[in-house]
Amino acid sequence: MSFLNAYFLWILLPLAVYLFRGKKKQSLQQYLRWVALLFLVFAIARPVLVQHSNKETLPAHSIIIALDLSVSMNANDIKPSREKASRETIKALLEENLYDQISLIGFTTNPLLLSPSTTDHKLVAMALDAMKSEYLLTKGTKLKKLLKKVAQFPDQEKILLLFSDGGDEQVDEALVDFANESNIKVLVIAMATQSGSTISDKNEEVLKDKAGHIVVSKFNSSVGALGKVVPFEGVESTVSNIQKWIEEQKNLEDGVTRESHNYFELFFIPTFLALLFFFLSATRFSLKVVALLALLNIPLQAGNLHSAYEHYENEEYTATLEELSDIEPKTLESQLALGNTYYKLKKYKKAKSVFKTLKSTNPKIKQQLLYALGNCEAKMAYYEKAKNYYVKALQLGEDNDTLHNLELVIFFKDRDSSKVGFTNPNSAQASNNTTELEETEEEKPSSRKDEKSGSSGGGGSKKNKNSTVKVVKSTEASKSKREMSSKAYDLINEGYIREQKPW
Repeated sequence: MSFLNAYFLWILLPLAVYLFRGKKKQSLQQYLRWVALLFLVFAIARPVLVQHSNKETLPAHSIIIALDLSVSMNANDIKPSREKASRETIKALLEENLYDQISLIGFTTNPLLLSPSTTDHKLVAMALDAMKSEYLLTKGTKLKKLLKKVAQFPDQEKILLLFSDGGDEQVDEALVDFANESNIKVLVIAMATQSGSTISDKNEEVLKDKAGHIVVSKFNSSVGALGKVVPFEGVESTVSNIQKWIEEQKNLEDGVTRESHNYFELFFIPTFLALLFFFLSATRFSLKVVALLALLNIPLQAGNLHSAYEHYENEEYTATLEELSDIEPKTLESQLALGNTYYKLKKYKKAKSVFKTLKSTNPKIKQQLLYALGNCEAKMAYYEKAKNYYVKALQLGEDNDTLHNLELVIFFKDRDSSKVGFTNPNSAQASNNTTELEETEEEKPSSRKDEKSGSSGGGGSKKNKNSTVKVVKSTEASKSKREMSSKAYDLINEGYIREQKPW
């Protein structure tokens, strides 16, 4: 096996350094994402199996077309302009020549490879159309740099079709010797007349030199020293002359040798594995994988949650807390159980901080979280905050327990505000109110269905959410159930008016 894009494997080096030097412990989901990234890098590197290599000789040439894009090619002594006529001739040549490998270079002061050597002539034509000379900053003509670019091509003999007016510089012997030493055979297509023409800029104004004289561009005949010159005599006639010259070249007898390799692509394997591990890291399906690995005797902590439930049922809340603290990765189910355990241990601030970190798009679970937060605030005698949580919970659906607790916190809040000296929730009055909000051991009627660990009060047990965490009536309220005050109705109705997509 080999990699066609092996340089992408260098990405793994900083990745390995980061993972081995990282001191922070990461969750299972994070490790799965790193594995997914690893396989993705392998996929980008394109693993292949090399089956065999073929070498074939084609009865064709390797041709390099160079198009002059300097400002002088805008002259119109050749209609519609020198550059446009050159483009039309090149396109006609591409349609006429079906087998040759053709490269396309655009040049001014500097050359630019527009299309590498290919037999897909439609691709070359697309590259020709995409090249816009008006976007070029350089405006002159440098044949020396062009020939150096052509000399870099791997062909033993290079056939260069030069569409140009020759520029202004004289071609010297050194440049001719360089072309001969590099085995560059040049056919110059003279895209200018001997009489020449003025040049118009983009504002349609005649171009002048620094002395204010009108510039007249003519064909630079010294370019003929590089090779044969074919004057432009119309598109069809010029293409015919080019074809005749190409057929006279020596490499027609040898043809073009092309080496091809047959590969069996393997990129789909690491791609599939990358998607699989990313799926496992982004869904709760990874918990099932953890359970499967546990069955294979791989030491993981999949059974901690079950043990925590057993301790919770036996009211061993300290042991429950120890089991839940060791669970990785943290899930909604385990965190709900952790919050309810803190609540049972009367650590209401910690329970509140756990519940506030939990997020869910399920309206029922969201309602249960708001109910649990309201209970924590009520236990700490923050009745205004508790009231707000209960109102938000009722916006997501009717619930008798939430409605009853809302009545109680409004009652206690009004009672405290009517007494002088007990406005501080940490006062003795607040302590008395906290005592009145105790848990009940009464079970719900059998007609109510049990809920699973998603309940905010159940903490993972299969009892009703209100069987483990529930704020009940005070002694005074239990004797005669109070009617909801108009203030409570106003609060609920106000919440519905302001409600915006509670889910």
